[in-house]
Amino acid sequence: MRAKILLGCYRTGEANDPDTYVAAITAILARYPQDVVTAVTHPATGLPSKKNWLPTVKEVADACDEAHAPILQNELRLKRIREQLEQREREERSERPTYAQLKEKYGKNWGIVDPEEAKKVVKPAPTVEQLRHHYQHYDLAFKPKNQGDLEDQIDRGISPASV
Repeated sequence: MRAKILLGCYRTGEANDPDTYVAAITAILARYPQDVVTAVTHPATGLPSKKNWLPTVKEVADACDEAHAPILQNELRLKRIREQLEQREREERSERPTYAQLKEKYGKNWGIVDPEEAKKVVKPAPTVEQLRHHYQHYDLAFKPKNQGDLEDQIDRGISPASV
């Protein structure tokens, strides 16, 4: 019926075999839900309002695909929402650990150090002897990058500050 409405909106057709053409258009429209078929064949908003000549079978199929795409996307979105809600329900129904089980798993303070205990452990500052040993061991004494050049300039009588 919708194929008849679609084809009836055009003036005389130019199909080689009108029976085959009508059958092909009907076969294409039969693959889609009623909402899509109505949208594509509606005289005011469908193909009759967009095409001047009889549409080809491909143009009808393309128009149906275009009208069906938002419906498919919405169905996929609704499916994802249902799956998320089911997942939440499963998580809510699952057995949660008790306070005693959590305390046994994570320890007395749940892995958090007591601030008072942290303050009690104070490392003493290194002594002068320890610092001296550290600097000598890691060769951290102050040395200018161009020590040899500076010594040469001093030997020639040039002030190191001018370098």
